[in-house]
Amino acid sequence: QATGGTTSKTHMRSLRDTAAQCCKKVYIGAAVLPKPLFVPDHDDDDNDDIITDGANCETNDNDDDDIISSKVKQKRKRPQIKCATISTVEPSDNPSLSQNAASRPLTRYAHHLTREFNSIVIEHHLKWSPLVHTYPGPIHESAPPATHLGRYDFHHVDSIVDFALRRNMHVKGHVLVWHVTSPPFLEDMSPAEVREAVKRHIFATVGYFRGRIRMWDVVNESLASDGTLVENVFYRKMG
Repeated sequence: QATGGTTSKTHMRSLRDTAAQCCKKVYIGAAVLPKPLFVPDHDDDDNDDIITDGANCETNDNDDDDIISSKVKQKRKRPQIKCATISTVEPSDNPSLSQNAASRPLTRYAHHLTREFNSIVIEHHLKWSPLVHTYPGPIHESAPPATHLGRYDFHHVDSIVDFALRRNMHVKGHVLVWHVTSPPFLEDMSPAEVREAVKRHIFATVGYFRGRIRMWDVVNESLASDGTLVENVFYRKMG
């Protein structure tokens, strides 16, 4: 911005700072993954370059004048987090559970998250099936996944929610009812049992986070692209 023949550099505001200046409350959210949020090993920026053996490099057979070195410098690729949206984090790897959690440095992911956003949703672990069946946390370390109602594990969700609330971030609950992540045991229930299971799940989950999560997605993707109801387990059982 030029003023009176001089140029002044304006401070680059974060999205979160910009939202704070609005006359109305504006939430700028991001879907959060637990591993990059808590595990520093997935955020290693050291050693930008590595030396790799040239035997694995492709050569151009049409150019005989090229001299291929036996050692080729290549750019280090960032570590890929396998199944980042669904994988769990062991308690020993989760800084939010340790006694010195407040003093530990943020991962790069967490730093940008808290700088740019004032709201989060939890990518996967708050959905119904991960809470009770598919991806058990430390409560079920030596046990098979739960296949019955009433056995919830909020370990991973608690960690993310507490992380956000300590930094004055809004948390939106996603999602209570979605056919894609519904427990498979619903298929074996009668319509009345499914209706009761849905009610119990909503009461159990919303009640557990009462006072911490104040906004929820209740039903997700209930309509097909043509505007009709999706034929899923809830449609078949309850209509």
